[in-house]
Amino acid sequence: MRRGYLLALLASILVGLLYGIAQPSWRYDLSNIAEVTFSLIPLVMALVSLRRSRRDCRWFGSVDSFLLLGFLFWFLGEFTWSFYALVLRVAIPFPSLADVFWLAGYPFLLLGMVSFVSPFRTAITQGHLLRALIVSVVAVGLIVSSIVVPVFSLSTDLVGNAVSLAYPLLDIALLFAGLVGLLLFWGGKVARGWYWLTAGAILNAVADMMFAYLTAAGAYYDGHPLELLYALGYVCFALAVYESFGGMLQ
Repeated sequence: MRRGYLLALLASILVGLLYGIAQPSWRYDLSNIAEVTFSLIPLVMALVSLRRSRRDCRWFGSVDSFLLLGFLFWFLGEFTWSFYALVLRVAIPFPSLADVFWLAGYPFLLLGMVSFVSPFRTAITQGHLLRALIVSVVAVGLIVSSIVVPVFSLSTDLVGNAVSLAYPLLDIALLFAGLVGLLLFWGGKVARGWYWLTAGAILNAVADMMFAYLTAAGAYYDGHPLELLYALGYVCFALAVYESFGGMLQ
């Protein structure tokens, strides 16, 4: 097993065990530390990949730059959330500055994915787009049925509801781009990276849907098991950079 996959597997097992055995009183601090730590993994991968691509004069240096900025904003979102929780020890407002950082990361990640496939755009068929669109439309339908109706009936905070809805919709945008890339490169080595991108988008979408519902219902708390989905999502995005956008550590 290659080193990158071994490290990802060990990290995933470790965080799962910690969430499983930690006392409820410890899980608050554990969850905040774990999320910041895991958000660093794709950021570091993108940084190493960017340095490597510039050194080798590879064409996807701009791709790495966009991904780096996207993961940097996501890390800042996690850091801000944990700063509220661990340093200020205050109830975390929603929406907050953390949401600004998280939402700001999506456009850069999308730009990175689009920039990667742009040189191959003539090979993208209507079939690729149609299949990716069908999956995305189904996912949007799930969001509407599982979030829009229940959340807006549970909460009258229009700004908070809009922010809650923005996350899974942006996750679907990542999913659509990921599926197009996956179908385009299907059967080749590069496809493995797009598989992980797609998996990360799915994990994020599911986690964001659950977060929106639990927040509206007043049932979310730091250390909730759904946070494991976010941690695993970061692992998937790191593996995507490892496979398709950098190939370092191999």
